[in-house]
Amino acid sequence: MVLIPYLLVAGYGLLIALRDETNDAEPARRSRDLVVAGIATLYVLFMIYAGGLKFLLLSSALYVPGTLLYVQVRREQKERVFVGAEWIVLAAAVIGCLFGIYGIVSGDIVI
Repeated sequence: MVLIPYLLVAGYGLLIALRDETNDAEPARRSRDLVVAGIATLYVLFMIYAGGLKFLLLSSALYVPGTLLYVQVRREQKERVFVGAEWIVLAAAVIGCLFGIYGIVSGDIVI
């Protein structure tokens, strides 16, 4: 369950390092940040791969219902729920959720 948030954090760290938003005047620090964020992103991707598709689908089957609570709170605060690429992430989670539920129902995924 925790690997997806780790991937998002590592990917965001990589994005920040690529945009050079973390450094004032230290080019060596940017290189270090790129290396650390790159290694973190690759490591988490490997861990997701090593965990297997079964657990990725099962975790998305838990994330999507949790997203409904997020939507409810955002609407209560009269804020936009999703913006831009967040819709793509939501679509991927919903598709994974549907495949996970189908796998459980069909017996292809055994808990």
